[in-house]
Amino acid sequence: MEETKAKSRKGRTVQEDLRIIWKRRWAALTVFSIVFIAAALHTFTAVPVYRASVQILIERQTSRLLDQREAAPVFDYYGEEFYQTQYKLLEGRALAKKVAEKLKLKDHFYFADIFAELPADNSPGAKERAEESLVGAVAAGVEVQPIRNSRLVNVSYSHRDPRFAALLVNTLARCYIDQSLDLRFSASQEEAVWLQQKLADARKKLEESETNLNRYKRDHSIIALEDKESITAQKLEQLNKELVTAQTRRMESETRFKEVSQGKPIAQVLNNALIQTLKSQEAKIIAEHSELTRKYGEKHPRMIQLENELAATRAKINGETNYVVQSIKNEYTMALAQEENLRKALEAQKDVTQDLGDRAIEYRVLLRDVETNRALYDNVLKSLKTTTATENLPATNIRVVYPAAVPEAPVSPRKARNLVLAVFMGTIMGAGLAMTLERLDTTLKTQEDVETWLEVPSLAIIPRLDKIKPGNPEYLPELVVSHEDQPMVAEAYRALRTSILFSTPEHAPRIVLVTSSVPLEGKTLTSSNLAGAMAQAEPKVLLVDADLRRPSLHKLFQVPGEPGLSNFLVGEIDEMPTCATPIPHLFLVPAGKVPPNPSELLGSKRMGDFLKQARTEFTRVILDSPPLNSVTDGTILAAQSEGVLLVVRAETVPRQMVREARDRLLEVKAPLLGVVLNGVNLKRDGRYHYAYRYHYLGDQRGETSSGRRGAEEAKESAWFGRLKQRFGNWRDHSA
Repeated sequence: MEETKAKSRKGRTVQEDLRIIWKRRWAALTVFSIVFIAAALHTFTAVPVYRASVQILIERQTSRLLDQREAAPVFDYYGEEFYQTQYKLLEGRALAKKVAEKLKLKDHFYFADIFAELPADNSPGAKERAEESLVGAVAAGVEVQPIRNSRLVNVSYSHRDPRFAALLVNTLARCYIDQSLDLRFSASQEEAVWLQQKLADARKKLEESETNLNRYKRDHSIIALEDKESITAQKLEQLNKELVTAQTRRMESETRFKEVSQGKPIAQVLNNALIQTLKSQEAKIIAEHSELTRKYGEKHPRMIQLENELAATRAKINGETNYVVQSIKNEYTMALAQEENLRKALEAQKDVTQDLGDRAIEYRVLLRDVETNRALYDNVLKSLKTTTATENLPATNIRVVYPAAVPEAPVSPRKARNLVLAVFMGTIMGAGLAMTLERLDTTLKTQEDVETWLEVPSLAIIPRLDKIKPGNPEYLPELVVSHEDQPMVAEAYRALRTSILFSTPEHAPRIVLVTSSVPLEGKTLTSSNLAGAMAQAEPKVLLVDADLRRPSLHKLFQVPGEPGLSNFLVGEIDEMPTCATPIPHLFLVPAGKVPPNPSELLGSKRMGDFLKQARTEFTRVILDSPPLNSVTDGTILAAQSEGVLLVVRAETVPRQMVREARDRLLEVKAPLLGVVLNGVNLKRDGRYHYAYRYHYLGDQRGETSSGRRGAEEAKESAWFGRLKQRFGNWRDHSA
C-alpha cells in the first residue's frame, strides 16, 4: 500500500497542482493580497532615498623599513589584506566621526533629533552616547563597492536629500585622504623614533664588538693573522717534507746496517777502492806463495816474508772493512737521530698551527660581529635619513578619480521592481499555502484518494446538494431521484445504481447495506436515493431502516415510524411491516420503536428470517445501518448482506477513520463493493463539474425522453467498462 501511495504522490501532474491551487484559491488569494498590498503600501509611502557615489583609486604603498630590492620576499605583505583594510577604514566609525566633525553635523537639522533628547543637565555620558549615535547614523549610510580586477573602489552614501548625499560622500573621500596622510605621517614619526632608538643600540653594539676585537688582537699579538697563518702553514709543510726524506734515508741506512751486521757483502765494501787494491795484493801474495811452496820449505825466509806480508795485507783488509762497517753504523745512527728530531719539530709545529687556528676562529667570530654590527648600523642610519627626508612630504597613495555628483533619480523605493517582486512572492507564498493546506488535509477528496488510501474501488461521486427549498408537504426535496430539481445529483445516484448492478460478474447483489464510518456522512440520504433509483429500473425494491438507534427514514418519507423492523424482530408482529412511498415500486420498512439492545436484535435469527423473506418478495433490498466506528450494528448487518457500500463524505472525515471502518468490514469478511464519495463540491473541483455538466447539456437543451434514455444506456455501458477494469484491478491487488 505504501508503494501505491508513493506512486500516487509521485505521479501528480501540473494539472493536479493547479487544481489544488484553484480549490484553495481563496486562501492563496488572501496571502497574495496581503503580500501585494503590504509591498504596495511600503513602495508608495516610503521616503525616496538618493545615492551619491565617488570613485577612488587606492594604490599600494611600500614600507621604508626594508629595501625591497635587496630583501627577499617572504610573503605578499601587501596583498588582498591591504585592500580589505582600506575598505574597513572607509566604512569605519573613525572616518565617519571625522566627517561629522568637518561638516558639523551635530548642528545639522537632519540629525537634530539625536541631540534633541539630551537631558537638561547635559551630562557627559549622554552627550557621548548622542555623538556615537550620530557617528553610527553616518557610517550606516556608507557603502563600499570594489571594482573587480582593478584598484578602483566606489564609495556611496544614501540619503533622502540628494545634495546632502553628494556633499557627505565627497567630504568622506577628502577625509579619507587626510586620514591616510595623517596615518602615514604618524607612522613616519613613529618609524623615525624607532629607528633612532635602534641606531643608538646598533652604535653601542658596534663599539662593544670593535673593543672586544682590539683587545683580543692585543692580548695575542695579532697584527696580520692571515700572513702568520700562511707562514705557519709553509713551515708545517716543509717539516713534513723533510721528515719524509729523513725517514727514507734512515730506512736505507738501517737496511745497510742490518746486512753488514749479519756479515753479508754489501756494495760499499765490495766497491771500496782500497779494499779492492788490498785484495789484489792479497791475491798476488797468495799466488807467489803457492809458486815458492814448490821450491822452498815453510821455514824459508822468503816463505816467512810472504806469510808476514799476507797477514799484514789481510789485517789491512779487515781494518778497512771494519772502518766501512763503522761508517755505515754511524750513518744509520745519524739518520735515526735526524728523523726523531724532525718528528719532534713537526709535532711542535702542529701544536703551533692548532693554537693559531683556535685563535683565528675566535678572531673571526669577533671580526664577524664587528662587520655585522657595522652593516646593521649603516642600514639603520640609511633608513633614518630616508625617513627623516620624506616624512614631511604630502605624498599619498589615494586619489579621487571621479567626485560624486548630485543624483537625479532615487535608488529606493524601486516601484516597478517591488511590485513585480510582490506579485512573484505573493504567488509563490499563496501557492505554497495552498499546497501546505492540501498536505495538512487528511480527508478523502477524490476518487484517486479513495483508491490510493483505502485500496477499494470508488463506485460513484455524489455531488453536494444545493439548498433545499421548502414546498408542499407531499414534496420530498431530499429524494432528488424523484424530481428534476437537481439533475446532476440524481444522475450520480443512477450511476451508483449502475455500478452496483455491474459490480459482480455473475449477478448483482440482492441485499445491499449502506453504511459509513461516522455519523453525518449522508448514508441515509444515499440509501434512500439509491433505493429510489433502483425502483425506477426494477419492479419491487425494499428500503429498510436498520438504524435502530437513530432512525430517520420515516421522517424523510413522511410515513409513520411504527410498526417497523424492531417490532418484527421482537416478535410483536409476524408480517413484514412494509409501507408504500411516493416513489413507484419503492417500499419502506421503518425502524420502529427504538429498542434497548439493537445489536442483539440485528444479529438474531429473526433478522435472518426477515432478510430471507425480503429477498424472496423483492428484487432488491437496501439496508440503512448505523455508522461502523460508533457501534457494532453495521458490522453485524454487513456480515449478512451480499454487498456493502461505504459512504464517505468528501473533505470531512479523516482517512484513518475511514480505514478503520474498512478494516472492520474486512475482519468479518463482508462483501465490500466499494466506496461512495458523497458531498463533492463540483464548483471547487473543475474536473467533476465539467463531466457532469457535459452529460446534462442535452437535458438543458430539451432533448426527448428517448434521447435521454439512449444517453443513459450509453453512459451505463461506459460505466460498466470502467467498473469492470477497476474491479479486476482491485481483485488482483487483493489476491
